[in-house]
Amino acid sequence: MLTPDQRERTLRFIRAVKAGGPGEFTFRDAVRALDLDSDDRRDLRRLLEELEDEGVLRRVRRGRYSAAAREVHVSGTLSRHRDGYGFLIPDDGSGYGEDIFIPARNLEDALHEDRVLVRVEQKTLPARRPREGGRGGRASRRTRAENGDSRRRLEGRVVRVLERKHPVIVGRYRAHSRFPCVQPLDARMADDIRIPPAAGLEARDGQIVAVAITLPPGRHRLPQGRILEVLGNPDDPGIEYRIARHKFGLPADFPPEALEEAEAIPDRVREEDCRGREDFRAETAVTIDGESARDFDDAVSLRRLDSGNWLLGVHIADVSHYVHEGSELDAAAYARGTSVYFPDRAIPMLPPRLSSGICSLKPGVDRLVLSALVEVTPRGRVVARRFTEGVLRSRARLTYTAVAGILLGRAPDEGARHADLIPLLEDMQGLCRALARKRYARGAVDFDLPEADIRFDPEGRVTGIIPTERNIAHRIIEEFMLLVNEQVALALTSSGGPALYRIHEKPDPRKVEEFAEFAQVLGHRLPRSGEEYVPGDFQKFIRGLEGSPEQKFLAYLMLRSFMQARYSTENAGHFGLALEEYTHFTAPIRRYPDLVVHRLLKRLLGGKESAGWRVRLARRLPEIARHASERERNADEAEREIEQFKKAQFMAGRVGEEFEAVVFSPSRQGFFVELLDPFVEGFVPAETLIDDRYRYLEKTRTHVGERRRRRFQLGSRVRVRLDRVDLEAARLTFSVAGGR
Repeated sequence: MLTPDQRERTLRFIRAVKAGGPGEFTFRDAVRALDLDSDDRRDLRRLLEELEDEGVLRRVRRGRYSAAAREVHVSGTLSRHRDGYGFLIPDDGSGYGEDIFIPARNLEDALHEDRVLVRVEQKTLPARRPREGGRGGRASRRTRAENGDSRRRLEGRVVRVLERKHPVIVGRYRAHSRFPCVQPLDARMADDIRIPPAAGLEARDGQIVAVAITLPPGRHRLPQGRILEVLGNPDDPGIEYRIARHKFGLPADFPPEALEEAEAIPDRVREEDCRGREDFRAETAVTIDGESARDFDDAVSLRRLDSGNWLLGVHIADVSHYVHEGSELDAAAYARGTSVYFPDRAIPMLPPRLSSGICSLKPGVDRLVLSALVEVTPRGRVVARRFTEGVLRSRARLTYTAVAGILLGRAPDEGARHADLIPLLEDMQGLCRALARKRYARGAVDFDLPEADIRFDPEGRVTGIIPTERNIAHRIIEEFMLLVNEQVALALTSSGGPALYRIHEKPDPRKVEEFAEFAQVLGHRLPRSGEEYVPGDFQKFIRGLEGSPEQKFLAYLMLRSFMQARYSTENAGHFGLALEEYTHFTAPIRRYPDLVVHRLLKRLLGGKESAGWRVRLARRLPEIARHASERERNADEAEREIEQFKKAQFMAGRVGEEFEAVVFSPSRQGFFVELLDPFVEGFVPAETLIDDRYRYLEKTRTHVGERRRRRFQLGSRVRVRLDRVDLEAARLTFSVAGGR
């Protein structure tokens, strides 16, 4: 079966033939262009037949095809709106930087977040005043597309579902003698799911269930399904994790075969494991992580050379020594793609015997590592690098808080406990500052947006939510890891062999112009140094926001105008970091791409590359990149959802209380606020502003009272009352305290 990447390459080939060639091609032409083996060729023939049925192709004569005139087909991810319509977010590399509007009548049997093939056509819209569309970025553009303007827009029809994103849907069971159904918790799923009486698993009315779709929706047909599992009642402890597991397809257990392989791995490093490896056990290397870190991928060492340069050692757990390509452990790690970190627990990519055991760089025990040794001048310039397989014994397990306290003189107890490490930490601080200056000089963008730190008591109840502090220790590790990731990417590029990059493409100029126009209205100019924006322009803009009430929102909105970082075999550089080459190397315990990069690097070190291995890997890497990017986004969504639920859960007992807040994101419908304490967000609907008659000024995103001239705009301080907590949607609703 052709992979999604091969399908997309086929469509790109057809578009290229249509755009620049003779307009016709043979089956053999397609095979040569796509470099397919015999099994894939059979699948390609079936795909061409499907595309012919759908009108993408037409058969000119036996064995020869022509791209259909006037029709364009694009693959991508469907984002459905709760009102019924949707948007196609085109795949990366599709050539479309704009979302494609899909009316409800054209959705066919596609569900929210399915990967679909869409036939595209242009529509001219009547000139109408657009409404405001939420929190900016893509949402506002979509609203304009839905409500109309005088420009042409892309509109499409779903031709075929390529991949079901959610084979399992979570919802609330509604019992009925004749028409039992499940109401999806995600309103974007739109349709209730009919449940035949025999497929109900004895669920009770109001319970949360997981449902498999057995019959997709049609134009005049509700979807049908069968209940796979009754997850429990909405207020059951831990229900949020059972919901997330099904909703995001998070695995609960490792396959028995993978666990069996893990059990066969020794729980200590043996002498035979160390043969041929460089011995770093006498090196002063430490791990620096958060207090709640569950695995330790990396340790760092640093010493001055006689030349006055620094020799930085970044020693990464050698997971590839234990997880072999093609093994059951490898298959399980690939399927997961990444570890998933919730505020109080984690779903690891590897079994705990590895992730918390033999692969974790615990202090005082021998561990196998893949080390990067980089010589850096006092001004932060790299003059030499080498990579080697080694064995390491970490000297200490330090936390960000402890290191920052030592360096800032605020933790005398920690300083006394680690007195022998203070010179090392001070040198690390010095190198960090040199690397940061060099990074800023090249124009790298640093958003530094705070995240929520959710605190728990021993029973697992949330006790507080505060913004995270990014201290000097965080910056030390970030700078070291950024440097090493770049050096590994450079080594892979110079080898000329297959490589896996972490890329961040240039932002869409149209999105940036929209953002620049809005920022200008608020008095903040986005500079442009040349014909197009470069990373340094955004860095200057961020620096210019410091201290302004709009700082956080504009930084957030600017981030929304950027492309998403992803994995790719084609090096497009990393725009945000202002780097031409970048990859992920430093976290193979929790990221599958890092494990792949380790294998690539070790092949270079050992000179073991064969032409056959290179060809096989080059064929697999695009799908690995696509899958890893998708699993990463999926994990991010799951983590955000659980975080929002925990915030709502914490606030559920505080309805009626008042809080100091800052207006974060105004829209026509109201405005979001961010509480100063606790660090949570919620929405103030416009209809609750009852002390005056308010007008919404779209240009400046401001609600202005007509009589008293009170203004609610970005950065306004306001006292709000919590009116409602919707645990199911993890949504908080506030009103201005006293209506004024």
